[in-house]
Amino acid sequence: MKEKFASTDFWCKLALLFVFGAFYLLARSFPQESRQFPQLLAAISLLLTVVALAADFVRQGGTRGEIGDVDDTELKPVDAETKSARSRRFWQAWAILLASAGAGLAGGFLYSVIGLFAGFALAFGSGEKRAGNLLIAAALTAAVWFVFGKLMGVPLMEGML
Repeated sequence: MKEKFASTDFWCKLALLFVFGAFYLLARSFPQESRQFPQLLAAISLLLTVVALAADFVRQGGTRGEIGDVDDTELKPVDAETKSARSRRFWQAWAILLASAGAGLAGGFLYSVIGLFAGFALAFGSGEKRAGNLLIAAALTAAVWFVFGKLMGVPLMEGML
């Protein structure tokens, strides 16, 4: 039990508990329409943090038991091909972010989000599941638009065009 209180993970979760509690209380001073979203996020975050803390205390053995049967591993240098692939993925991700931001400035929220989700699905998804990844990107875009734009009434970015 004493080792659980000494872990950094416990103290980070405890700090998050206080931060989310403060967010919830600070949002009470907002007007009724403005306070719902921050309080909803804070309440969900508080609940998940409490569940994570409770799971830490219920779990037997702690972290040491989870990694106790793992052999030591050796560090090995990364070859040039792996470095090149990592660098390419890094620049592809930035290109997708910038292109979707540009699409959002020109066309608005829906263009930005579908560009972001579809771009990552095409660039980093497996080739044989491309149609499914694009369908999921469209469904996520619709879900985000419905939840924030329609249910919560959050004004979504409009494009210049």
